[in-house]
Amino acid sequence: MVRQRWLGYAPAAEADVAAVEQRLGLRLPPSYRSFLLTTDGWRHAGEFVRKMRDTTNLGWLRDLEPSWESWADLITEPPVDAPGNPFSRGLLISLHADVGVLFLDPADRDENGEWAAYSVFSWGEFPQRYPSFTALMESEYQSFHQIRQPAGKTRDSWDLVAEQARGEALSGDIDTAMVALEKAQHFGQPLATVLQTQLQMFLATSSPYEASRILSRLLPLAPVPDGFFAGPLFTEEFLPCMFLQHAHKEPWYGSALEHAQYLADRAHAGHRVALERAQKHADDQDSQYSALEIAQILEITQNDPGLEIGRAIDEHRARVQEPGYQLTYGNQAFDTAVRNALAQHHSDPAALWQALETAMTHWQPRTPDHIAPVALLADPVLAYSLTPERGRALLSQPRSGR
Repeated sequence: MVRQRWLGYAPAAEADVAAVEQRLGLRLPPSYRSFLLTTDGWRHAGEFVRKMRDTTNLGWLRDLEPSWESWADLITEPPVDAPGNPFSRGLLISLHADVGVLFLDPADRDENGEWAAYSVFSWGEFPQRYPSFTALMESEYQSFHQIRQPAGKTRDSWDLVAEQARGEALSGDIDTAMVALEKAQHFGQPLATVLQTQLQMFLATSSPYEASRILSRLLPLAPVPDGFFAGPLFTEEFLPCMFLQHAHKEPWYGSALEHAQYLADRAHAGHRVALERAQKHADDQDSQYSALEIAQILEITQNDPGLEIGRAIDEHRARVQEPGYQLTYGNQAFDTAVRNALAQHHSDPAALWQALETAMTHWQPRTPDHIAPVALLADPVLAYSLTPERGRALLSQPRSGR
């Protein structure tokens, strides 16, 4: 495979595909038919699909994996034009998967003759429907890049997309930026998550639940740039927002701060166990671990981002308790303009947000990845007078850093 740079196999002959279609009693959809005529099977269809079926072992899901039929109850949006159980009539196309299946639904077709495709895993939330085999495989390809983030042309191209979106956001073209960042995030581009979250904070409703939900996207396993949790964009902008939303949360959901604290506690516990094992190894010549295993365990726990998150939380708590602590909205000129706006328009939200739009001429990013004044939303007066319309008006102001 390495020599040939090819994860597939030799193409199926037209006669092989025709024989399968005769056996099944149906003509295969165009994209899947083309796939088999290109490669009769595939070795790695995604991070959790180790092998795809070929013309020798294609068959109906109900015959090969009947235990999955009951999962139809979990389909959130059953196709209107194809009633019934897709699992009972599905064509199984995956051979080895991580407690899951990929299949095509012959009753759910579009105008081009493509069959809807499903991906379902026992550890996932719900069966995922795709309009075609091509769309399913593109999703698996994106998922692979999102999890592995392999170096190469694909990653380089999405790095460029994220950088262009950063400039568009700072120029006030937030719709174009959001579309590009959504696509880049699907491919695991680390910067895209950070940039998109900043914009989403201003375009959502002002509820603590919604803000916590958005802020939680920054936390592992989301891909973020190395060192992000130790940098000022997290410690001075996002983290104060987490503390505010936690203070106003309802008991029926977990806040982003609770999630962050859990990750920090887990990382500290893991690091402590690793240190204990290392000490035991040093004291015991008959240790069950080798020196290499101990080094690997220590490296993994030392690089756990939860440690950085924990330090940031502890430092923020200590800072807040210091006499005379005040939230900082950003650079000095912007901070002064925001405080003046709050003093003059504290009881008039419309006038307050108009004044903030004017204040944006003074705003400076803390880091190159900083594209929106998120620290504003750590102030309860500003956070709970925010509307999507006010947020959009503020983000539409061209900003420094372009």
